[in-house]
Amino acid sequence: MVPGAAKSLRKGKAAKKKGHGITNNFLTAIAILGLVYTVAMFLEVTSATNKSFHEELLNHQMYLGKFGLVDTSGTSAGPLSVSETSSLPTPPRISNSHLVTWVLTSRLGGKDKDKNSMHSAYNKLRDSPSVPLEFVPGSLHLSHAETLKYCFTDPAVYKGHFMGHRGDGSDVPVSYSDKYKLAYVMLPKSGSSTARQMLKDHFDAVETKKSLQQIDFNAGGKMEEVQVITFVRDPLSRFFSQYEEAYVRTAPWTRSKPHPYPYLFENINNYEEYQDIFCPPETRSIPESGKECVDKPSAENGTLASRLERFVNEYDGRNPFDVHLTLQVPMLSSENGIPLHMTQIYNTTDADNAWRNIGKQFIGANSTLSNSGAIEGRSYPRRLKKELVSIETQRKICELALLDYCCLNLPLPSVCQGEHYRDENGVVRGLFCKLEARAGRGSERIQPGIIVPPHK
Repeated sequence: MVPGAAKSLRKGKAAKKKGHGITNNFLTAIAILGLVYTVAMFLEVTSATNKSFHEELLNHQMYLGKFGLVDTSGTSAGPLSVSETSSLPTPPRISNSHLVTWVLTSRLGGKDKDKNSMHSAYNKLRDSPSVPLEFVPGSLHLSHAETLKYCFTDPAVYKGHFMGHRGDGSDVPVSYSDKYKLAYVMLPKSGSSTARQMLKDHFDAVETKKSLQQIDFNAGGKMEEVQVITFVRDPLSRFFSQYEEAYVRTAPWTRSKPHPYPYLFENINNYEEYQDIFCPPETRSIPESGKECVDKPSAENGTLASRLERFVNEYDGRNPFDVHLTLQVPMLSSENGIPLHMTQIYNTTDADNAWRNIGKQFIGANSTLSNSGAIEGRSYPRRLKKELVSIETQRKICELALLDYCCLNLPLPSVCQGEHYRDENGVVRGLFCKLEARAGRGSERIQPGIIVPPHK
């Protein structure tokens, strides 16, 4: 062989070997990135089985690919069968809580450079109202107040719940402290009696009306310096309190107007007969006296619980028969479904810490404000036995109150988690929320994933 040719051949082999090395390094990097993504997805769906995890991952990749967030070239995930879908975690398709949070925070504003950018994925989602993002109630990385901003309470569905004299939002009843520029919005059966008393005793608040329209809180607006707070409660727990309050307030012995659900009071003609059900005379130390019944745990035999169950089974959530049965979100919205301005929404489960923080924020760092010993609207035991209420009925209550769970970012109680709801296609799945993009308007809104159909 000619020496020059041999030298050229050796150089060619070296270059080829070097090229292989570059290719191998590139493939290794791709494999590492793929492994990192797989691990991240595994952490997102740790509760799924290995088979479900694989299906969930493929579906997740394909879905995000629609919005340009993931390169899905080479992915071949087909539609899942009914049996496969029903075995996936709730919701059965994918959990998009991080994506929904990202979309909404891009509108809330922030320091993240991507949040305010016109990302192509954001634009595709905004312009694709037929592809709502589904997510699990309580899974967003947003506060109660931030989530409410993107809710819409459809008046066509929830018109009967607008009972709080909210109107167009320009003249809303509040407890207002001019001294501290603090307003509280009352929600029945969500610690409202305590909150109103706290505002009166510690913040010199008075009952009045104020505009809670968003525009009035902008720079230069008449409510610019005012902060608005309220307390919310788990909808399932709240419903039992709501029902009992509404039950007594609308009982035949309190008014002459016919009740829309007369079977609730069958063979109960006065308060004494009602009392005999939850506090039978034979359980009292003095059978003729009802004094001890006030604070005595219920001894009802299921009469009251069974009537609640019948009511829930027949109730479609459209027209509550008393203001105490209204959902929380409509009471935090104007009658056209637009959310009222809310600075902070606290949860009654942590009311004591909430009041401590409120005290320190408005009164001063040395404030020792606490709601311990404050007046409460209910200080007596529940009259019906909650433990006698079936799981199916409790789950129906969660369906009826799904608007609150979704729009306040509240997690479902354990009894309402899992797959128990059968959708219009006959598929059994869990309760879910969805983020809808409205065509041509460039804005999104949170909605309950299901709405109980009108009762016929």
